Amino acid sequence: MDPLSLALLGGGSTIVSSILGNNANDAVNAARAKVIAAERTRQQALDTEAQGVNNQSLGRYANFDQQQAADTARLADMFKAPVTTFNTAQTTNPLPATPSDLVARDLTNRNAIASNYVANQGDALANLRSFGDLMGTIGRGQAQDAQAVNQIGGFKKGSQAVEQLELDSANNAGNSYKALSDLFGGLGKVGLTAGLSGSFAPAAAAVKPAVGNLAASLAPNGSNVFASGATPFLTYGA
Repeated sequence: MDPLSLALLGGGSTIVSSILGNNANDAVNAARAKVIAAERTRQQALDTEAQGVNNQSLGRYANFDQQQAADTARLADMFKAPVTTFNTAQTTNPLPATPSDLVARDLTNRNAIASNYVANQGDALANLRSFGDLMGTIGRGQAQDAQAVNQIGGFKKGSQAVEQLELDSANNAGNSYKALSDLFGGLGKVGLTAGLSGSFAPAAAAVKPAVGNLAASLAPNGSNVFASGATPFLTYGA
C-alpha cells in the first residue's frame, strides 16, 4: 500500500479512536448520573420517612388536655372495677335477709356510702395518676420514634456506601468503547508512522546523490579533497 493511503488510514483510525473515546466518556457520565439520581431519590424517600416519624413524635403532645381527660376516665374505670381474687366468691355472697326495715335501710345506706367512697377514691386516684401515666405513654412512644429515626439514619449511611460501589461499577460502563478506541488509536499511530516514513524515504534517497554531486563539483579538478597523501588536519605537538 502506498504511503499516502497508509497515512490517510492512520488519520481516519485516529479520528475513529477519538469518537469512540468520547462515546466511552459519555457512557460513563450517563451511568454515574443514573446512580447519583437513584441515590438522591433514595435519600429523599428516607428523609421524608424520618420527617414523618418526627412529626408523629411531636404530635403525641397535641390536644394534651383531651388526652389526659381520656386517660383519667380510663384509669377511673379501672380503679372502680371490682377486683376478682381467690376469695371473691365468698365475699360477694348476699347477707341474709332481715325482717327489720330499720336494719335494711341502714344496710342500704352504708352500702351506698361505701360505693360512693370507692368511686370518689377511684376518681381522685385517676386524676392523680393520669398526668404521669400519659407522660409515660408519650415518652415510650417517643423512644420508639427515636429508634426508628436512628434506624432510618443507618439506612441512609448504608445507601451512601452502596452508592460508592455503584459509582465504581459505573466507571466501567464505557469499557467496550475504550477497548475499541485503544485499538483504533494503535492502528492510527502505526498507519501515520508508516505513511509518513514512506513519504519521506524517496526524498531522502534523492538527497544523497545530490549531496555527493555537490561535493564533487566543489573539489579542485574534480579530485577528492581528502585524497591519499593530503593532509587535511595539522596535529600540533606531533
